[in-house]
Amino acid sequence: MKTKDLGNKEIMSENIKRHLSKKSLNVKEFSEIMGFKYTTVLDWVNAKTYPRIDKIELMSRYFGVDKSDLVEKYSETSSILSEINKISSQLEEPRQKIVLDTATNQLDEQIKKKRLSFFSNKVDFDKISNIVPYDPNKEGYAPVIGEIAAGTPILSEQNFEGMRPVYGKYAGRDDIFWLRVKGESMETEIHDGSFALILQDPDLSEGSIGAVRFIDDNEATLKCVFYEYDENGYPLCLRLEPLNPDYPIQYADEYNPAVIEGRLVKVEQDY
Repeated sequence: MKTKDLGNKEIMSENIKRHLSKKSLNVKEFSEIMGFKYTTVLDWVNAKTYPRIDKIELMSRYFGVDKSDLVEKYSETSSILSEINKISSQLEEPRQKIVLDTATNQLDEQIKKKRLSFFSNKVDFDKISNIVPYDPNKEGYAPVIGEIAAGTPILSEQNFEGMRPVYGKYAGRDDIFWLRVKGESMETEIHDGSFALILQDPDLSEGSIGAVRFIDDNEATLKCVFYEYDENGYPLCLRLEPLNPDYPIQYADEYNPAVIEGRLVKVEQDY
């Protein structure tokens, strides 16, 4: 029960009126049914006075609700939760397990949908695709990084698969490289086997897509990068979120160290 709601005459008034409306009763009819003094109930309904706890108990029994449904501020969500709890408590344990499993599945779907919706609004993929416009008069090449050899820096010769052309403002720069995308964690926007142009930049803004390399296994991955801090503003870890909600969030911290190799500036897919 919310402390701030206790003794709130306006909340009590609204809740009584709501339940009277459900039963199609007026104040006089209700007071007669309950054996309450008419003027007393009228004062409750007009938010002039607040009923004693024994009267709240009697009203909750008559309306068939918990006392909190009279005392606390009403919302459609709280009402639904109250009904779910009331019904679930009457079920046998195997049936309660079914309710729990159903609720868990619904929550998972909701989380996935919210994550996908967040990234769809957060990341302008059209902008990423066009950030390096095609310019036949300005062409360069950048190394393609594929499988990363254990224990080697990402730009070591052992990791090179060849060179790939770069057009536009990044052509000719020596601080870019192509990363061959592995897996489906960034679907539906970045496909398995596509090429991600990475600008070497360790300072990513919140929610940017970056190439992150885990030190222990030397694996490089594309993820949306978020920063988590403690209450004093001290950095705790990197939270690396996939675009594909079917894949788990990864964390990089002192126990699972990683380095940010750069920022995604373009994606290309060979068909």
